[in-house]
Amino acid sequence: MKKISICFLIIFSTFCFANREVERLKEIVSINSGTSNITGVKKVMQKVAPWFEELGFKISYIENPEGKDKSAPLFIAELKGNLPDTITFVMHADTVFELTSPFQNFQISGDVINGPGVMDDKGGIVMTVRALEHLLKDQKTPKYGLRVIISPNEEMGSPGFSSIFKEYSHKTWLVLGLEPAYDDGGILEGRKGNIWYSIEVKGKEAHAGRDHKEGINACHLLSEKISKLQRLTNYKKNVTVSIGRIEGGQDKFNIVCGWAKAKIDVRVPSLNLMKEYKKKFQEILNAPHTSFTIIDDTPPFSTDKASMVLVKKYLSLIKETEGSQHISHFSGGVGDTNMFSREGVLILDGLGPIGGGAHTEKEFLNLSSIESRSIVLMKFLKSL
Repeated sequence: MKKISICFLIIFSTFCFANREVERLKEIVSINSGTSNITGVKKVMQKVAPWFEELGFKISYIENPEGKDKSAPLFIAELKGNLPDTITFVMHADTVFELTSPFQNFQISGDVINGPGVMDDKGGIVMTVRALEHLLKDQKTPKYGLRVIISPNEEMGSPGFSSIFKEYSHKTWLVLGLEPAYDDGGILEGRKGNIWYSIEVKGKEAHAGRDHKEGINACHLLSEKISKLQRLTNYKKNVTVSIGRIEGGQDKFNIVCGWAKAKIDVRVPSLNLMKEYKKKFQEILNAPHTSFTIIDDTPPFSTDKASMVLVKKYLSLIKETEGSQHISHFSGGVGDTNMFSREGVLILDGLGPIGGGAHTEKEFLNLSSIESRSIVLMKFLKSL
């Protein structure tokens, strides 16, 4: 009887509110907001601001510290709660589809909506608003403070905002990422972190025949280091080292290579392993003729006892609401939620609606999942 009433609630709610959610999606999906289209990203934020203001949120914007010409500003919506602790929701307004992309149209056929960014991540924005409407329907002041952060350039790694995310991390106890659910309907219990190393070796050019012993072969030195670094890949620990690019020397057979460069991607599943592997890299790279720069340093977030309790609770609420069992995943990809990672903060991601084809012209969203997943999110927030 309980399952029937829950299903009826979802069907009834979907029927009543589907048209409004479709209109909201159409409004923002029809605006091109490719990351480099700063004007378009701003327009999306201007469209969604009143949706949060109607719920009592105060809106503010933070310009990109690297310059206004680098991206649109960061969108912040905040609502005070009865308790000082805050829950932070993380999503983004930009897409991978720039103005030059042929994929610009919003289309709907039954329960399926196609459009640029409809699942990644404009559906997440619309779903969050709907969940907060459910939550605040009977109480204007929530138990915990609520903070919504919408990035303007997540598809590029949110450059310029990492320090701001870290600052907000210390002002929250729980971070909820509204990236879309997995294609199978599951959520994310963790994401790997990554470190990008740019390595440079300076050797000494010489005639490869007459003066070979006078030269210092940078390509050879670099290849020795790359061989050691590659051996650090450990699938049992879920750690990977990827050699993304190597280059060096003049385009000649008969000159000892005088310089060499490499780009290395390292992926690790935990903060402890990140510290461990940074140390191992340093031991290999701290050598004569060699220098390196860390281009990107994004921490992982992973599960512990406290976060697994929340993951299991969330999955049980999905089953209760939708009537189907789903699992949690650990992603090798990095998202904005990674930048909130630190000791003591709890993070869940992939809480957005269900769809598929992200980053392709086949991107789609299941409209009914906006309502069902918004109910799950509302129930989860009420249970805290």
